[in-house]
Amino acid sequence: MELPEGCSIYSSTESVQGLICFKTSKMPIVWNPSKRQLITLPIPRLSWNNIIVFLGYDPVEGKHKVMCLPFRRSSDVCQVLTLGPAQEFSWITVKTYHKHCSDYQSSGRCIKGVVYYIAQVYHTHAWVLMCFDVRSEKFDMIKLHADIYREILITYEGRIACVEKRTTKDDYIALCILEDAKKDKWSSKDILAPFGHFDERLRTFFQLKGCTHDGEFIFVSSTFRKMDYILFFDPVKKTFRRFELKEIADDQARVNNGDPYGPIFAFCAFLDHVESQMSLQ
Repeated sequence: MELPEGCSIYSSTESVQGLICFKTSKMPIVWNPSKRQLITLPIPRLSWNNIIVFLGYDPVEGKHKVMCLPFRRSSDVCQVLTLGPAQEFSWITVKTYHKHCSDYQSSGRCIKGVVYYIAQVYHTHAWVLMCFDVRSEKFDMIKLHADIYREILITYEGRIACVEKRTTKDDYIALCILEDAKKDKWSSKDILAPFGHFDERLRTFFQLKGCTHDGEFIFVSSTFRKMDYILFFDPVKKTFRRFELKEIADDQARVNNGDPYGPIFAFCAFLDHVESQMSLQ
């Protein structure tokens, strides 16, 4: 799909009930791959120079909502837009009741009608897990310990999970899984990884992107190269499957890009994508 003229994408949300939201410099773009439709949303009403976006879905009323926060700037308000007929697009201002700051590393996750994302509390060094109930448009906050990878937030067995920085000699991934948000109850689980996060042959860093319904963990490289692959790792069977992506970019494209050996394209992975017949027109 071609982007609107002059538009540059900086980041994207996950796939939420068939839709994906991209962030440009000041406005969000919503994409429905099934309908091959892109729509540019109006600029949020508050005068933020830059924004970060999240996409949520309310399974009770069957509605998607786009959330906007200022990028790397503390705020106690959020802009929310409910998707529907294009002529009805309108942002509303919602109080968060917790002044906080989020940035490009905070990849949100929508689970059972709640959007989770990692943020920092205003005037502190405390990192928290923010929770936005899509239907009620209410915010809540859960404390996090500092020893986590803030750029990794995944869905694990229907629950939100963070990845700890600690490692063991056997190269395990340590998951912190939210068991009860109201009681702030977490559990911990060590998952054996298929490698030490670094592939020497391709000189590519791999990052944990999430978990399938069958329990396989998905590792994806951050960039496209001439040949790349995705790993699906089964921690129970201790086996992995590799899906190769060949001839994404040829040698001449690299030379034209000025780096015959390096990556030339960003690589985004959207897990659990489903078909959606929702029209964005």
